[in-house]
Amino acid sequence: MGNPPTPSFTIIDDFLEEEDQIALWTEFQFAELRPVTRTLGAWKLDDGVPLAGQEVVTPPRDEELAHDPNRPDRFPSNTALDAVILTLLSNPEAYESVVSDEWKALSARAYVYPHGTGLSWHRDDSHLYAGAFIYYAHPHWNAHWGGELLIADETDDDLDIMGYRFENESYSERLLAHGAGRFVMPKPNRLVILGGAPHAVSPVSAAAGQNVRASVSGFFLKSDRS
Repeated sequence: MGNPPTPSFTIIDDFLEEEDQIALWTEFQFAELRPVTRTLGAWKLDDGVPLAGQEVVTPPRDEELAHDPNRPDRFPSNTALDAVILTLLSNPEAYESVVSDEWKALSARAYVYPHGTGLSWHRDDSHLYAGAFIYYAHPHWNAHWGGELLIADETDDDLDIMGYRFENESYSERLLAHGAGRFVMPKPNRLVILGGAPHAVSPVSAAAGQNVRASVSGFFLKSDRS
């Protein structure tokens, strides 16, 4: 089911069963998606306008799971996103080689990247997150459409979480000082587990047309957000 892990990330293909894949892609057709704000987070003005859905967060690991119809932000949400979280929780071997055991809860959110959108270089806040994951929900992808996850090699440089919105030359220089890493194509039904390495999403090419890079992404949270 999986490929050998690397120190900073691991890849698992064929992650969801076909029935769950279809249900999740159908969910993307009807879920409320809103533009991602570019005043917070790692998105810069050049990243276009990706879309995002409702974030869903699990209770703390030691609590019983029960649906609350008044809390669409709580897992289980009774949406198709639950399959990603359930499958992840049921397969700790998928993440334990990359993610520290400090995490207390999981978050998940649907993201859609139309052509012309991406995500600038950054690293996740290690005070908040023990790791992250990305599941690719689109049913088809072409290697010429872009949207790759770019992961810089880990170095001894304690790189900041992200560069300033408009002044990012010093951040760029520190990334370029090593200037190497790996990439992961957004292959359908693929899950990627990320450690703390700097990463980015390359822009989706105009060649994608009306096809979108659809993912369920989230974090291994060090706080349960209860």
